[in-house]
Amino acid sequence: MIRNTGLSYAGQAYALLIGILVLPFYLGHLGAEAYGLIGFFAVLQAWLQLLDAGLSPSLVRQIAHFRGRSAASVQHYEPGQLLRSFEIIFLPLASLTILSIHVSSGWIAHQWLQAQDLSTATIVHCISLMGLMVGLKLYATLYKSGLQGLELHAWLNGANIVIATLRYVGGLFLVARISQDPLDFFVFQTAIAVIETLVFAAKAYALMPNPKLLTGFDWTVVKPVLPFAAGISLTSVLWIVLTQLDKVLLSNVLLLKEYGYFSLVALISTGIMTLTNPLVQTLLPRMTMLVAEGRIADMQALYLNATRFVCSLLFPLSGVIAFHSAELVFAWTGDAEAARWSRLVLPWYVLGSAIMAVTAFQFYLQYAYGQLRLHVWFSLVSAALSIPLVVYAALEHGVYGAALSWFGLRMLTFLIWPQMVHKRFAAGLHRQWLQDLLRITAMTGLGLLIGEPVFAAIASDNRFDILLGLAVSGLICLALVAFTSKPLVMRLYLLMTKTSV
Repeated sequence: MIRNTGLSYAGQAYALLIGILVLPFYLGHLGAEAYGLIGFFAVLQAWLQLLDAGLSPSLVRQIAHFRGRSAASVQHYEPGQLLRSFEIIFLPLASLTILSIHVSSGWIAHQWLQAQDLSTATIVHCISLMGLMVGLKLYATLYKSGLQGLELHAWLNGANIVIATLRYVGGLFLVARISQDPLDFFVFQTAIAVIETLVFAAKAYALMPNPKLLTGFDWTVVKPVLPFAAGISLTSVLWIVLTQLDKVLLSNVLLLKEYGYFSLVALISTGIMTLTNPLVQTLLPRMTMLVAEGRIADMQALYLNATRFVCSLLFPLSGVIAFHSAELVFAWTGDAEAARWSRLVLPWYVLGSAIMAVTAFQFYLQYAYGQLRLHVWFSLVSAALSIPLVVYAALEHGVYGAALSWFGLRMLTFLIWPQMVHKRFAAGLHRQWLQDLLRITAMTGLGLLIGEPVFAAIASDNRFDILLGLAVSGLICLALVAFTSKPLVMRLYLLMTKTSV
């Protein structure tokens, strides 16, 4: 588990770091409006994950479940037959997606996006390419899910590093040396999406073969997955509505240039949640296998340790970003206007995202048991309360209202949801879980107070000095969190008091 998580963090840390380093150059070379198109594509891609219908997460769990069963009870070709069946289901979904976005591209360019400098024809062509990339992403995600179920994390992250290098470094070379036309940029990204899909498809076919090349849809392997996939699908719809509705509304409310600045805020807040992905990719198959093997105590210990690790990482990071949001954006992009624009918005988004990353662990607990009924009901109630509030906040109070509603809804969920899930699936676990979170939160707050004068002494008008000050402040918070962790303190105590021989 530690090895696989380490490999996942190495791969995704590289992809995240290279994206953070390169994206400000996109803003400088392409301009704020073109960067707003990139942000709009990210939102479009998130919404169209709904077409997945819960099949990709279900594939991860089902293949992990196959591996947790005895060899005699699993047919050799079952994983490959399940993958092929899902491919066939995805074919009309991907085709209709590509066609629908192409047909509606003119309306989006004319009526929805508030562009001032970019030509309408350029925006229309870019949106059509976005549709093609979304269709390819559906299949790439499916193949990746199969490989995650096999716990093939080393190969997956090696491939992700190569793809990320092509996508970001290649894109930077394009806009810096060849063309600043947004259409050329999206053509290049489409070519990378084709390569990505083909690479993951080839590996999945090699490890999950079908008995015949032209094997078709197999109802016998799909039927057991459908109840779980239906629950995943419904909750995915609600999850995307809750996390992306404000971004869609703001793409119409804000000028495309302002939406480019908002895309920076969305990128940072999304990055907070993305930091948990490497752990989740190894955690879900392992928790599922432990439940299948009846090792419930081991699964609960793993759940607690994983939550503790994520909070110890995310709380100091999000705290430093919230306290110094304008300084961070300026040091990152060199754009003073973007920094001023983000100052009142970024803190609420980044704190809300950290809370959301923690409350997602209650879903992982239910996922391991394959029981999502409680999660479905809670998601329905949450959506019924949240959607009217988000619509009102975004349309009546703009981006600041959307930011406040984002944080408030995440905090309300945190206060209600974890205790309900722990009571149902891990009785007696909630008190220890809550104590860990309160300790980490308190130490993060103390670290920010101690680090404030240190940051003020280091930071200047120089962007490197600002980054150095932020890093030192973050390390102070992280050190306080780490050294108040009981397991770590006990290990240090044993090492210091151990009799030498």
